[in-house]
Amino acid sequence: MRTLNISEVSELKRMLKEKFRMELHFDNEYSAGEFSFDAVPSEAMLRALDKYLAKKRLRAVFTADGTGFTLEGRF
Repeated sequence: MRTLNISEVSELKRMLKEKFRMELHFDNEYSAGEFSFDAVPSEAMLRALDKYLAKKRLRAVFTADGTGFTLEGRF
């Protein structure tokens, strides 16, 4: 299973905070890691997230409330 390494997570967190002023939280207690935001992200932020993850051959799978996600491979 492909995930982001810690430097990629840091890069993603920094990019989203600088561009959209929203904090990305990361919980790596589980092997795949879980990500969350304090609020539902904007469409522009979702596009930026998707673009970043696509370069890594990953995609976000969001929770029902739209504030959390895990990663899965994009083939």
